[in-house]
Amino acid sequence: MRVRLRFFAVLREHLGASSSRAVPAGTTVGALWRSVVAERPELDAIPVRFAVNQTYVEPSHRLAEDDEVAVFPPVSGG
Repeated sequence: MRVRLRFFAVLREHLGASSSRAVPAGTTVGALWRSVVAERPELDAIPVRFAVNQTYVEPSHRLAEDDEVAVFPPVSGG
């Protein structure tokens, strides 16, 4: 199945704004992120949060066909 990824802040600098990826049925958000980090190990040190279809989810969330996965690093403001 295919899912879409969107990256924000420093992740966008490393990975671009978006991409898509084919994953096996039953893949979790955490497993998807681990596959991204396996390709780009420098990202392992960045803590992230996930949203699927604009709703925050835990890494154990199972993905469905055409889900949009947003990956957010910590954000500070002032």
